[in-house]
Amino acid sequence: MPHNRTPEIVNMPKKIIVLLFLVSPILNMASSKDTLRVGYNLEPPFVVELQNNRLSGPSVWLWENIANDNDIQYKYIALPFEELLSGLEKDKIDVSLSPLTITAERSQVIDFTSPYHIAHASILQNEVTPIQKSWQFVKSFFSVNFMRALGALAFVILIFGILIWVFERNKNHEEFDNSIKGVWEGFWWSAVTMTTVGYGDKSPRTTGGRIISLIWMFTAIIIISGFTASIASSLTVNNISSSNGKIDDFKNKTVGTITNSVTSEWMRNNFFTNKKEFQTMEELLNALDQEKIEAIAHDRPALQAIVNNDTLSKYDLIDIKYNPQFYAFGLSKQLPDSLSQAINYSMLYNIEKMDWKVLLSESGLE
Repeated sequence: MPHNRTPEIVNMPKKIIVLLFLVSPILNMASSKDTLRVGYNLEPPFVVELQNNRLSGPSVWLWENIANDNDIQYKYIALPFEELLSGLEKDKIDVSLSPLTITAERSQVIDFTSPYHIAHASILQNEVTPIQKSWQFVKSFFSVNFMRALGALAFVILIFGILIWVFERNKNHEEFDNSIKGVWEGFWWSAVTMTTVGYGDKSPRTTGGRIISLIWMFTAIIIISGFTASIASSLTVNNISSSNGKIDDFKNKTVGTITNSVTSEWMRNNFFTNKKEFQTMEELLNALDQEKIEAIAHDRPALQAIVNNDTLSKYDLIDIKYNPQFYAFGLSKQLPDSLSQAINYSMLYNIEKMDWKVLLSESGLE
């Protein structure tokens, strides 16, 4: 009996070695997950790099608090923006530190935390020079709104000019000719009376003419103020529209945006046929400086950060908001559900703190 059990005892070490050989990759994988790979791309003001090469910003503050709450070991990995999504999808990174916009398409390949900030897209363009502003003002005088206001004013003056001519043409034909020429003289009198210039070259003599004059004098005070406001409004509205008051004003312009961004997708879906895509914000700004594009379409917080750091005041952030976006941390689908839930809970806990609200305000996000 002992002789028969000897082979089993001899074979035991071999079985253990084989088992350890099979299990070791799994153990190595598990140990590698102890340190999370946190990918980032500089995205001011959420992720910025300080002079000591340390990262700062609301997203950094939030993630580091989450890591401390859950005793998470992590390391930062710098990546281009487009590689953040592919890195999460292919399990090359575990978390995206840079804010990602939640979309249905992205949710098919990666996970998201709950959103921690709501932002809109906006438009950045070169600052309008005083000469350009002056030219825009001059062009306003040829706008449709201005011409309509001017035409309406001329029509009212003509009506009262004809009325005064009707009463004066027979008994005061020296000043108001009985022919068609008298209509022009009535128009002249009406304009002079409305503007209170009072040349005195033409004045009504008939009772009917003087009654029309009294009515026109008092009416003109109201009408001239109304038409002045209308003309001023038409000039102002046209000046605002020349500065592009809505996103559709840019459909016929060459607009640059980031490749594979949510704004790029939105512009494609809304038929912005002249858009150009660039890999980085630096490339976008260079293209804008060289007038290869007329404006930049991107997330408003990022554009606001550019304007805040613009010491030369080269850029204007247009007061246009469109395409609301929900920012969140992107997570690899390979993360354990328990860890994803812990990260999400801790994130919600931290954004309820007053420190988070103060940080957003200091970063110009509220």
